[in-house]
Amino acid sequence: MKIRFDSPKEQNPTQEQGLNVLYAPGKRLAFRLRWYLILFLVASPLLWLVGKLLYGLFMIDAPAQLLLPIQEVRSRDAGRVEQLFVTAGEHVQADQPLVNLDNPEWRARLLQLAAMPVEAARPGDSDLGMKERQLLRAKVGRAEQRVQQLDSLVQQGAATRGEVLAAQTERDGFRSDLLAFERREQLAHQLPQGFDREVIQQNAEQQWLKTRLSALSVTAPQSGRIAEVLVTPGENVGPGTLLMRLERLADPLLLIYLEPLNINYAQIGQPLKVHMPDGAWLDAHVVQAVDSAARTPIALRGPFTTSEMGLQVAARFDQPLPARWRIDQLPLSVHFPYDWRRMLGIKK
Repeated sequence: MKIRFDSPKEQNPTQEQGLNVLYAPGKRLAFRLRWYLILFLVASPLLWLVGKLLYGLFMIDAPAQLLLPIQEVRSRDAGRVEQLFVTAGEHVQADQPLVNLDNPEWRARLLQLAAMPVEAARPGDSDLGMKERQLLRAKVGRAEQRVQQLDSLVQQGAATRGEVLAAQTERDGFRSDLLAFERREQLAHQLPQGFDREVIQQNAEQQWLKTRLSALSVTAPQSGRIAEVLVTPGENVGPGTLLMRLERLADPLLLIYLEPLNINYAQIGQPLKVHMPDGAWLDAHVVQAVDSAARTPIALRGPFTTSEMGLQVAARFDQPLPARWRIDQLPLSVHFPYDWRRMLGIKK
């Protein structure tokens, strides 16, 4: 079979067996456009890749994240959330009440102490004190022996340093209890006649509980906006539990993940453009020299990324950021002006 491209149909596309075909030119143009379109679709990935490479040669782009100055508000002691005075998004002032916490166990102990009768010391109290002292000293002695035994076992390879540290911690705890007991005894002997030592200890414990209960309520450390509330009324929290996050009114920080080969653009004062989600471009500048590198977050990596690691470059906006874009970890992109002097080999 022989394929020919010089047939009469190709030479005279407007005639068919001696008759003129009026729609032939338009039909032929449609076929041609269709083939061009198919060719463009097939070659579009390659064209996109080539265009991306050429763009990267003349335009320095990098992903970035917006970091707001967030301060964590945590509980000081264990307690129960009685009342929340603020909600997410509310603006607060310094020392404004945020959360009211309470500790039912401490409240019950206060009632118990208040119901205790005030009695004079009995003659047998000194014997009880002597027995308590002997018991504490015995605990300290046994703890010392255990530490010495573990030290010898470590030298023989039959024990670990972790076991020795645990034994030393237990011994120090017993020593602390003994010192506290002796301090109480010393203060009791210094009291004038007529003062009851037990009553004084009860009063001291009551005062301590009242002070801790008054310190449970949490106030705003400084002015700002409540970014997130993480507890609900009636919830039990422990010491150091994260209650809420407070967004301070300071300027946000722009954290840029710059490729290592573009480290020359990470100098302090380097201007740049920030592409906002609404298409606007805002001016910014680098405020801190590069001192660390980190893995670029997956959400910020583009297709065909050359490196997963990036230099962490800190920048700030030249103008105040609009309130609607004050969103923590907002993904952005930045554009550095290309250094033509470097490309042409001109020294600054």
